[in-house]
Amino acid sequence: MTGKQEYPGWFLWLWERGFLVAIAVGLALTVAVLVLAYYLDQRLDGIERKLTYEPPGRYEAPDLDAYAAAEIAPQAVAVERAVYVPIYSHVYYQHGRPYSLAATFSIRNKDVQRPICVRSVRYYDTSGKPVKTHVDRLLRLDPLETIEFLVDARDTTGGSGANFIVQWLATEPVDEPVIEAVMVGTVGTQGICFRSSGKALASAPAENR
Repeated sequence: MTGKQEYPGWFLWLWERGFLVAIAVGLALTVAVLVLAYYLDQRLDGIERKLTYEPPGRYEAPDLDAYAAAEIAPQAVAVERAVYVPIYSHVYYQHGRPYSLAATFSIRNKDVQRPICVRSVRYYDTSGKPVKTHVDRLLRLDPLETIEFLVDARDTTGGSGANFIVQWLATEPVDEPVIEAVMVGTVGTQGICFRSSGKALASAPAENR
């Protein structure tokens, strides 16, 4: 005949208080889950704040004084170019109706090591007459730096055959800059966007020299 089975004291203690122990364990797990959820929520909020999209501000004409460069002696110039860029203040559609466009004109120094200098930036209308001089002094663009100019959609002085002519130079061989314009326009729910690239000229107009 076997004797009466004896159980450890801790087992009997749990057996007698099983309901209370279950509640305590449940509460502890609940608190742990809530603390973990709060921690993860704070981390996600911090990441979201860092990733919050900040749209660019409205266009402001560049401060040319911030790009000012000292004059360069002719004998120090290693390369000099004049570049023509087509600009469209409007295009035509539906039996000749004008479609107004805004143009963002940019000069981008794509050389990763050497600066370039911009001597002049002039805007001409469809008939080839100068409309506006955006740059009439020597400006320096550091490696990978860009300068931009805006022709607003309300500015119709250039017409559909307008253009920019840019004269730039460098004191040593460089990667030639990217000089281009992006035209954008909207009418109702319709929109249009296209790009025009600069073309090198054999010589610059007299007023650019």
